[in-house]
Amino acid sequence: MKRISLGIIANTGKPEVGEVLPDFLRWLSDEGICYTVASDLAPLIDLKEMNTALPEDIAKKSDFVLSFGGDGTFLQTARLVAPLQVPIFGINMGEFGYLAEVPVEDMRQRVKDLLEGNFLEQERMMLQVNVTGDKSGEVHLSLNDVVIERGGSARIIRLDTSIDGEYLNTFNADGLIIATSTGSTGYSLSSGGPILEPCIHGIIINPISPHMLANRPLVVSDNRQIEISTFSHSGSFQVSVDGQKVWELESNSSLTIKRASCITRVVIFRDFSFNKLLRNKLHWRDRMHGEPIA
Repeated sequence: MKRISLGIIANTGKPEVGEVLPDFLRWLSDEGICYTVASDLAPLIDLKEMNTALPEDIAKKSDFVLSFGGDGTFLQTARLVAPLQVPIFGINMGEFGYLAEVPVEDMRQRVKDLLEGNFLEQERMMLQVNVTGDKSGEVHLSLNDVVIERGGSARIIRLDTSIDGEYLNTFNADGLIIATSTGSTGYSLSSGGPILEPCIHGIIINPISPHMLANRPLVVSDNRQIEISTFSHSGSFQVSVDGQKVWELESNSSLTIKRASCITRVVIFRDFSFNKLLRNKLHWRDRMHGEPIA
């Protein structure tokens, strides 16, 4: 079996983490598997010999990174490790588990699958968002979505939207969701957007509660660049990345959103089925064998 080193990142706000991780780490040691734990987890784990590193440095020390928590933890992990292209998979301690889809009871077997090479790597595109005029030059990465919203204002905002420099439409709405195929099962879905298979490298443009019913979700190619200029009656609006990094911008600010130069590598095990995942998470009804189609 292949010798690997694992990185461990977890949601410290979940009590289950402190209950599950110590035994799991002892098992890794017994199996001779090297691991590095994010330093913010140390207070939850009472083990004498344990390699730790800052969460942002975990990828430098790991062949694979395990994310313990829910989809939110997975998204945070993805933004940390994607620049170094380290594959990740999630141990589900949340509710939905579209991304963190490995149950706690299966995690040891999945590590054995890694050792034996019984897995695939799936490339998930990411977005990057730049704010025009931002002198810091900071690039914000997103695996799921970039959301522009009216924030605390009760009034809709105006979003002048162009693609590759050509004007598309002005959305008068509560906001606008720019989502990847990975993010198509998140906020965009609850706002009436389409579900895309993870392998589809498209970008969803989905208005939130638009003033005009003719404003519908649109899917464009991943090689497009989306420019958005926003006017807010309150003088400001809110931008969020993956529902986690949130900041406020002044009215008449502009954003550019495009495919990021890096990707997220997700470990997919050979019995994974996207169709089955959708049936389970969306509670679609299984048709019994032999049941006639209405």
